[in-house]
Amino acid sequence: MTTTKTTHSTACIKKIQERCVNRDAVPAKIGALFLCILVLATTLKGIAQAPAVRFIDADGKTIAEVSAHHQDEQVYLPVDAVKQVIDPRATHQYNHPRKRLTLKTKGREIRLQMGKSAISIEPDGQTLTLATPPITLAQQPMLPVDFFIQLLPILNNVEVIYNANLNRLQIRSKRTWTPMETGNTQNWTIIIDPGHGGPDHGCASSTGRLEKNIVLTVAKQLQERIKQQGIQVHLTRETDAQKTHFERIQIAKQNQGQLFLSLHCDTSFSPHEKGIRIYLNNPKGKIRFPNTTKPALIGQQLKVLAQVNFLKQSQDFAQALQTELNFLTETPIKIIDLPLIALSETYMPAVVLELGYLSNVEDVAKLSNAEYTASVVEAITRALQRYISSINQYTAPTAPEE
Repeated sequence: MTTTKTTHSTACIKKIQERCVNRDAVPAKIGALFLCILVLATTLKGIAQAPAVRFIDADGKTIAEVSAHHQDEQVYLPVDAVKQVIDPRATHQYNHPRKRLTLKTKGREIRLQMGKSAISIEPDGQTLTLATPPITLAQQPMLPVDFFIQLLPILNNVEVIYNANLNRLQIRSKRTWTPMETGNTQNWTIIIDPGHGGPDHGCASSTGRLEKNIVLTVAKQLQERIKQQGIQVHLTRETDAQKTHFERIQIAKQNQGQLFLSLHCDTSFSPHEKGIRIYLNNPKGKIRFPNTTKPALIGQQLKVLAQVNFLKQSQDFAQALQTELNFLTETPIKIIDLPLIALSETYMPAVVLELGYLSNVEDVAKLSNAEYTASVVEAITRALQRYISSINQYTAPTAPEE
């Protein structure tokens, strides 16, 4: 009897132990499964984040899209990318033991060593220093983006602009945005109109950034940059002062402006609305003036129509702005036609450029970033160069006598 009880007790204890073991094993299995999922997710995330560098031309059309690799927060391209974007007849030799790479292209021999920033170009005897040295990945030589930024202008006589945020590299002929006759720029006068000022703050962000301050800062940077191109520039306000529409137009007329660019910021009830917008003064745009016989409104209609004489040139400049500013964003920039009082009586090509939405967190962050605003200034400058170059042979109408 005692033996039977003992045997029964032992069996019960074993069953309890087995249950405990199984119960403890469940969390362990779950933990192992979670770890596998985490590793897989991390791997997939790394693959998804591997960038592809897109090479585009001056008009934004894709020349080549090259698979790239991320290493230590740097972007690297395979050597074969040289054939895709520099020279289809290029050849290369790689000495693996010495980690030396030799490229032959365009009648030149380019010598590099993995891990070293120096590049030698023969027979020119020229030496360049890369910001990021080439490396080997999976025993294959990889070139940093900086290699293409520095070598393309030398080998193909082009201008190169790189947008690191979008992994976008633009290759453009120097003549694309340099006036055919540089001397012609001396006769050009651009009017930059920073909107609002003084007690008129314009839009405001949730962090206290004011439209009047943002546009004045960009206008001053733009003035300095454009002057470097030999083009005359006048601002409608140099300080935080309020100017009437009439005063702004008078400044443009007195300085014999040939192009009027008004800078503003936007706002929206939706915090998701964002991005740059370009507006043209077109009485046949989306909004119509109400039908009325009141003399004041008839007079206003006539003022708007006066600027229509330059609508085609305004559209050309707007398209140049659109092309250049599109380089900075993934979302294509819109050109919107509206009857705009802000541009009425400007007897010259005129455009309103909204730099972003102060009701949007991303746009506010961009407009608070000096590097971003500098890139906007460069894009506007290139648009001016593009526009001037396209109409060098055009003679603007003479402004009517007052």
